[in-house]
Amino acid sequence: MSNLRRGRFGFTLIELLVVIAIIAILAAILFPVFAKAREKARQISCLSNMKQMGTATAMYVQDYDEQFYPHRQTGVPNPFVGQFPQITGKSAGRMFWISLLNPYIKNYDVFKCPSNPGAWWGTNPDGTNCGGQSNNTTTNGCSDQGYGGQNSYGHNDMWMSPAVTNGGTTTVQPPSMASVPRVASTILITDATYYGVVPDVNNESGLGLINSNGQESAYVTAQGSFYAEYWKNIGNARWSWNGGQSMAPDPSASVLAGKSRHSEQINVQFVDGHAKSIPYNRLITDMCLWSTDAEGAHASCN
Repeated sequence: MSNLRRGRFGFTLIELLVVIAIIAILAAILFPVFAKAREKARQISCLSNMKQMGTATAMYVQDYDEQFYPHRQTGVPNPFVGQFPQITGKSAGRMFWISLLNPYIKNYDVFKCPSNPGAWWGTNPDGTNCGGQSNNTTTNGCSDQGYGGQNSYGHNDMWMSPAVTNGGTTTVQPPSMASVPRVASTILITDATYYGVVPDVNNESGLGLINSNGQESAYVTAQGSFYAEYWKNIGNARWSWNGGQSMAPDPSASVLAGKSRHSEQINVQFVDGHAKSIPYNRLITDMCLWSTDAEGAHASCN
């Protein structure tokens, strides 16, 4: 029997480098795919939150003779004050729409979007004052910590909860179900960083306003000059939490931040209660998605 020479086998340096290069290429290809998959899962979770809000809205409307809820009630104690002592000023004396819906949901965590960095309800843990001011010094009402009650979803303020002035007194008067002509396509809630949102009625984004009757800007501005800026709260844009009127960010920066919430898709809950995602560009420009025709008919939307 011949003796077999035993040799020591292994990879050469070149072979190891080739394997490492292949692994690096695969990682570069797969990691973005995994990141998109994770974001899609967060978007679905966020959309589930909105569907629960839609169900809660339907129950609320049934209980209140088909009348929708206001975006806030002034002069009503904020239910979070006892839990979060740092809530002061106007934040303490107002109940926001999430607290009107929560009796039908019974879980405030539903108002936190997992794709919103630093999502909170009750009061913001970073201690930032809404509007960049405090102690009721701001003229537009946005002040102190916890203002709005949460920072993940915004209400269609101008059409589904308009501010109406009679004899010098301004009140919030939400419409009835019967007065909304397009319940299946009119927005009630969107992804946002502030509790109120509107479309880009002044075309600050440069994306153009479509299906417009030309009266939306005047209608919004009549309720408060700052409201026209509320499109900059949509998605992950933070106009109201960057100082309000005194620190309005560049519109292009707001567009980029707005698109970052769900890869340029925004989750939306409609008046009839159903929810789906809509491309950001369409959301901020298409008046058919927002108007109840309170400022004039939109024939192209019917």
